[in-house]
Amino acid sequence: MLRGMLPQRPGASVCAGAALSKIIDFRYYWRTPSIQLRHRRLAVSCCNEVMLCIDAQGQITFGDTRKFKTDLIMRTKSLPSVVFVLIALALSLSSCSGHGSDGARAPRALRVSMIPTTDPGKVIRESQPLVAYLEKETGAKIELTVPTSYVAVVEAIANEQVDIAYLGGFTYVQASKRAGVLPLVQRERDRNFHSLFITQHDSGINSLADLKGRTFAFGDVNSTSGHLMPEYYMREAQVDPEVISGALYTGGHDATALAVANRKVDAGALDETVYQKMLTEGKINASQVRVFHTTPPFFDYIWVARKGLDRKLADSFTAAFLKLDANDPSHKHILDLLTATKYLKAEDRDYDKLRQAAKDSGLLK
Repeated sequence: MLRGMLPQRPGASVCAGAALSKIIDFRYYWRTPSIQLRHRRLAVSCCNEVMLCIDAQGQITFGDTRKFKTDLIMRTKSLPSVVFVLIALALSLSSCSGHGSDGARAPRALRVSMIPTTDPGKVIRESQPLVAYLEKETGAKIELTVPTSYVAVVEAIANEQVDIAYLGGFTYVQASKRAGVLPLVQRERDRNFHSLFITQHDSGINSLADLKGRTFAFGDVNSTSGHLMPEYYMREAQVDPEVISGALYTGGHDATALAVANRKVDAGALDETVYQKMLTEGKINASQVRVFHTTPPFFDYIWVARKGLDRKLADSFTAAFLKLDANDPSHKHILDLLTATKYLKAEDRDYDKLRQAAKDSGLLK
């Protein structure tokens, strides 16, 4: 009966996590105890010490270890119930699991996710210097993910599947309302951000009013600079509603720029930093597109922590960004990758205007 619950191979340890992987995902938090069959007795070990043994009659004996300084005997009526007791105890005992076999503390994993402002694979590749820097400054193992949609990051942090996230202003107010995420830091430029409206040189479009009867592209539906704020200012300027309702959603700022450059649409709105970076990298060129309108400033991108994250870990993450100095050559490269000059602490109240814009547009209930 026990074999059916705990898969075994002759002479091999059985990881408690393997038996429970469909119920509890504790890869990020614990080094799981091992369970071995020794002379017809199950032995649970953690940190190279035997924590408890169970014999064929269901008798559990706790060993004299750092966690337990007593010999406690428990008797149960059936072996299956013993297994459930074992599992509960194994999980509770794993608090000592921060230590490896050599006694050294293993670095804690910090799960970080970023919204895909451009191609996710490209974001991950370009972020490796940042990952290395954050690991050095926080002492944590950074596990970076970039999904294919903005909403996936909101879902992940709301469900505590990630610890820290890089969000846009709109996804921040969504996550704040839903899960009470905590603002950490943002680039100085994120306090004075803009969306750019672009078109082809020969389109004849020179203002928002000229969009009537034209095709238009937004980025991701949950993007601040690629959708929310451009639409807000378009409605404020009384742009033909059919332009907005019939707009194409490309899924990303880079895709919007390419859609305009390749004449898939007549015009589009996107993040100012992505536009400048694409020009610099030659992904688009000034002979293909031009800016015909720039929005008023608004607050945008922000790093946040999930509500239950250890405050010391969140503070070390914040401190690492605040420490970045453009005058330090080792920091300059990272800041350039982030299109930043410096970082500042972020405040929730700064997003009140954006919250109102989202409510007025019917995008935030």
